[in-house]
Amino acid sequence: MKQFMLLSIAFFTISGTNLKHDAVSATFNIIEKGHVLLLEIEFDEENYIKFGDAQSLKVTKNDFGNYLNKTTSWKIDNEEIIPQVLHIKSVKQHTKVICFLSKAKKNIKTVTVHNKFLIDVENHSNIIQLDINNSFKDFRMHKDRIQLQVNY
Repeated sequence: MKQFMLLSIAFFTISGTNLKHDAVSATFNIIEKGHVLLLEIEFDEENYIKFGDAQSLKVTKNDFGNYLNKTTSWKIDNEEIIPQVLHIKSVKQHTKVICFLSKAKKNIKTVTVHNKFLIDVENHSNIIQLDINNSFKDFRMHKDRIQLQVNY
């Protein structure tokens, strides 16, 4: 009986690692940290390697920065912001990237986002999270909604 339980647990553990995600998405979080605005991005590494113009099987700062700037644009109070990739960390099939956006801004009035990141992945969504002005807002973008303007 003990062996059966161990085999059952092993089977479900192994088979569970190959399951596809229910929701295919990337998350973009603009967040105030101290005196700076950061953009934290989380996405499925396999989708990026397949669809994101990657030059290798690893997510690199240069390749990712080029792809991010090709597929997204960011404006805060009508000032265009170009994200600068600071750090990339991959854990299993997910990757988290931290980008510097700008020095912190007081009383942001508008945020405009144009986002086609991994839009060629079937049923892909880009979740935009804004953790600024002492408030939190989030929005879903997809192939039929690639432009977003948020007013505060």
